[in-house]
Amino acid sequence: MLWVVVGGVLSAAIGGVVYLWAERMGTVGAGLAALRATALTVLVLLLVNPARIDRVRGGPPTVLLDASLSMGTTGGHWREARDTALALAGTPARVLRFGSALASFDTMPPEDGTTQLSEALRAAAARSGPVVVVSDGGVDDAGVLSPVLTQGVTVVVLPRDPVPDAALLDVAIEGRIQRGDSVPGTFLVSTVGPLTRATGRFEVFTGQRRLLVNEITLPPSPGMARRTFLLPAGLLGAGVHVLTFRLTTSGDGEPGDDVRQRVVSVTDQPHVVVLVNPPDWEGRFLASTLAEVAHTTVRGFARVRPDRWVDMRTLAPVSAMEIRATVRTAGLVVARGDVVPELAGFHGPLWRWPAGTEAATQSMPGDWYVTPETPSSPVGGRFASVAWDSVAPVEDLVPVVVAPGDWVGLSARLGRRGADRALLVGRDTGGLRSLTTTGDGFWRWDLKGGAAREAYRAFVAGGVDWLLGADAIRRISALTASPTVPRGQPLAFRWTRTPVPDSLVVRLSGPDSSFGSVLRFDAQGVARLFAPPGTYRWSAPGVAGAVGLSVVESYSDEFRPRPVTLHPVVRADAFSIVELRPRERWWLFVIVVLALLGEWAWRLRRGLP
Repeated sequence: MLWVVVGGVLSAAIGGVVYLWAERMGTVGAGLAALRATALTVLVLLLVNPARIDRVRGGPPTVLLDASLSMGTTGGHWREARDTALALAGTPARVLRFGSALASFDTMPPEDGTTQLSEALRAAAARSGPVVVVSDGGVDDAGVLSPVLTQGVTVVVLPRDPVPDAALLDVAIEGRIQRGDSVPGTFLVSTVGPLTRATGRFEVFTGQRRLLVNEITLPPSPGMARRTFLLPAGLLGAGVHVLTFRLTTSGDGEPGDDVRQRVVSVTDQPHVVVLVNPPDWEGRFLASTLAEVAHTTVRGFARVRPDRWVDMRTLAPVSAMEIRATVRTAGLVVARGDVVPELAGFHGPLWRWPAGTEAATQSMPGDWYVTPETPSSPVGGRFASVAWDSVAPVEDLVPVVVAPGDWVGLSARLGRRGADRALLVGRDTGGLRSLTTTGDGFWRWDLKGGAAREAYRAFVAGGVDWLLGADAIRRISALTASPTVPRGQPLAFRWTRTPVPDSLVVRLSGPDSSFGSVLRFDAQGVARLFAPPGTYRWSAPGVAGAVGLSVVESYSDEFRPRPVTLHPVVRADAFSIVELRPRERWWLFVIVVLALLGEWAWRLRRGLP
């Protein structure tokens, strides 16, 4: 508004100077100066176009109806909430359903897996008239709602009736295991309200076959506890299994949160063992990437002290005897550093990474850049499409002698000049394969992301592919999907390559029906698809390898009794907040035109040009 005031003062000054001082027209000049000042002031106002916030009252109410699953579960009041919303709105056109997203009104039972109110309040604020929220009070984002959105909003709460409940909140289990291994896991249990017994039964099923049953002690109500379980070895055959976990408790009033499901892939492939000594960045990134690209189980062990080895995933201590036993049965060992004693008795594929550790007797420090021209080798096909100019240089290259019969898969030059030095050397002696990586600092490729990360993954996958055979590598499909999601939440499909298509047709086959849908990807290559509870095999016609299995659970966090976070509020001063700007007022343009025309006509009558 400061510019408008300054413009008005200058406009009045200009009119006064022209007509009262230069023309010396007296009273007539004052009238002409006023017309010019008015026109110029309004023009400045329209040019600056300042915003003004106003409160608009009146109009029919907009009712936001909670359509999350908690409204229709045990103790919920969906019908009462629906009838209340219709009575307050007067017409269904002014009722909006909210939960995971905002939707128009319908009488279908609630199906949303979350309760998000902020988006609905923003949409309602754009309408005239009061805003009313009808909910059970269990709103996930109630604590972060902006006061601007909640000002003047009436809240009607129909709280859920108290229900005694024992819930199976979560289950943690490895998604990929080797056939013949035992399967450890953990699960979370919560209790609310008075239960008949302090114990419950935890069961694990695959289809109709029960794999495990344990009697567990429930935490005192209200409370939460973590419990562990162990599936004995040999229970699961090779393939993909959907495991069902069920909690049974006497006096449980809500069965909707007692069952969880997880997808587990069991493979016959031999597992990979990673030995890291010392536990540096190279070893950590190497073990992590191997677990992503190898279609088998990967176990990593790191030597943190001269007399202490730990599991790299759990950090649990591991004895040297256990490591040697695991190494002897491994299908592939990846050795980072000095691990000669641990390799005793192993006669299988071996990948050594000595550079940058005490195992390297000599090294040539410097910036060693990968040669773009990939040598002809058994892994050359893997590296053909890699943009080697995008990767960082490696360092501390260890010189090796390439013997007759060896092959070089990758080479490097010091400072991009000079002779090529072998960076990856392969050997096949009597059917026993081995690789040696002579450089250090590959982990920075993965850390950089983008093309450099893809180069690192191709490097690791190509090496393991050759050592174990082509069938041992999980070739990442162009399209992947969430293995499991709770009820009321979407399956997330991710496109793993570039460029990302705008849309893609995917087909889902469930136990009772099959249907197709069009996926529309966002900027990150993620598309979301809602589906009812069930196990679905999905495929994308025309995309090679784009098949998978996903599960939409019958469980939802909305089924758990939760505290009321949105409390009843009655507002008598309901209003809508709107933004007003001068250019939206047509009569301001009319004032400018009339003022200028009036000044021009008056000047003509006075004989002025």
